[in-house]
Amino acid sequence: MGLRGRFIVGYVLGLLMLPAVAEPYVAGGAQWKPYAYEDKDGHLAGISIDIARRVMKLASLDVTFVTYPVNRLQSMLRKGEIDINYADSLIWNSPEEQRRYVFSKPYSTVKEHLYFLADHPARCQTIAQLEHLMIGMVRGYNYRALDPAIEKRRLTRLETSKDEALIKLLQSKRVDAIAMVDDIFDELISSNDLDPGQFVQGARLSEAPLVFKLQPQYASWLPRINSAIDSLNKTGELERIRRKYLPGTQGRSDYPAGASSTGRALKLLP
Repeated sequence: MGLRGRFIVGYVLGLLMLPAVAEPYVAGGAQWKPYAYEDKDGHLAGISIDIARRVMKLASLDVTFVTYPVNRLQSMLRKGEIDINYADSLIWNSPEEQRRYVFSKPYSTVKEHLYFLADHPARCQTIAQLEHLMIGMVRGYNYRALDPAIEKRRLTRLETSKDEALIKLLQSKRVDAIAMVDDIFDELISSNDLDPGQFVQGARLSEAPLVFKLQPQYASWLPRINSAIDSLNKTGELERIRRKYLPGTQGRSDYPAGASSTGRALKLLP
């Protein structure tokens, strides 16, 4: 072998001996404004996105953020194609999923309610009282509070891919009520300049602490992630991020029945 050939072989062997460059881990979530969405420039923004970026930086984790429809996101998590869900909740997971994945401590909380048109006869009823109603919800989302009634066929579900479509289904009376996170409902009412008085908030579905859901092989990351959450909470940065996207929540941890978190009044229950 000539000198040139030996040089080429040596160069190739040298490349093979170099350490592999680790690719960023993948953190996925669904788009649900104001928690995760694409802004006008196509960049991901939102409460969960901003908090997750700060947490991952403090935890020294190199992460790429992506969004997918809920069903695809769940499928990719099951296949191990996504390492972290950056906006999940323990109570949104089945007992099997709770055993399979690992979860951080909470970094925020969201509330979910049923929403009716203001004159719907079932608007004041508890979930246990609801009968023969069609409930609109985003495909892939599950509501434990509604499961028994759906299983017993007291309620039926109509699924769609986007929250925006649920408001239209409700306005057109194709569904009796919609299941939605309060902050998302407020955002849709505000961004579409709808009269909040035409809607009423019904029964509460959940109060869900938001967490990071990790593949089990990354359980060793939890101390760093939890420490970062504690640090951001202590400095007030978690609340500052929330207020950036939810200005109406300043100084309040909750809001009264019949009012939205933006301060725009919904029709009061009788």
